[in-house]
Amino acid sequence: MNISNTPAKDVINFMSKSPVVMIAIGSIEYHGAQAPLGTDYIIPDYIVSKLAHREDILVLPSIPYGNCQSIKEFPGTINIGSTNLINILNSIVDSLLSSGLKKFIFINGHGGNISALDQVGLDTFEKGGLIATVDWWNLAKLLNPDYDGGHGDIQETSTVMAIDRNSVNLNYCEPLIINELSNEITNKYITLHNYKNGNVKIMRSFKSVVPNGWIGPYDPKNSTVELGERILKDVIEYIEDFIDDFKKIEIN
Repeated sequence: MNISNTPAKDVINFMSKSPVVMIAIGSIEYHGAQAPLGTDYIIPDYIVSKLAHREDILVLPSIPYGNCQSIKEFPGTINIGSTNLINILNSIVDSLLSSGLKKFIFINGHGGNISALDQVGLDTFEKGGLIATVDWWNLAKLLNPDYDGGHGDIQETSTVMAIDRNSVNLNYCEPLIINELSNEITNKYITLHNYKNGNVKIMRSFKSVVPNGWIGPYDPKNSTVELGERILKDVIEYIEDFIDDFKKIEIN
């Protein structure tokens, strides 16, 4: 059930059945010239929309803004910061905890939100609730190695193409440029660096690492709707199964 477009009495009656609350969380930020600024919001919002039919899920309006401090130098990016995101999410959860709802699933589309989501999860646990967070892009690559990807590369571009083909223009794709720290210390991702047989985290802004705004193992110019459709199908099926078992957990 969708909380925002259902008569209030029906929502209140539905809440008495202790549904799992589901929220999509993303960001508005640069994902390379070819992809929409709303990529991190569009994908989790779509995933949640495909689960809204369930009789055990209460769907809240999606949150399009996130913590984008590392990528805020790119035009069009909107950064609300981690503290603001924590406050927003805690306020939402507290309101529903007071109504007797205790289980929440966050479908997250943005890596910069992870630390805030972890904090809200701990805060909620201390108040007697339980939050499960699904970072869809990490889940996808675990479900199938063919779904591997980074930021704005073939994984995200294909997936958002499958949702809205007109939101992507592959003619705008630019080459991958990485400003490595040195010949010995190279980027595996934006903050994660390869050194000898291990990895070291070194914080830098996104634009200082990849001036074209994307990084990943596979070029976005090879993105396809078909790949995006397969990713979405498998991710949604996984979440469906997870909901079935998550709702069985007893919370004292």
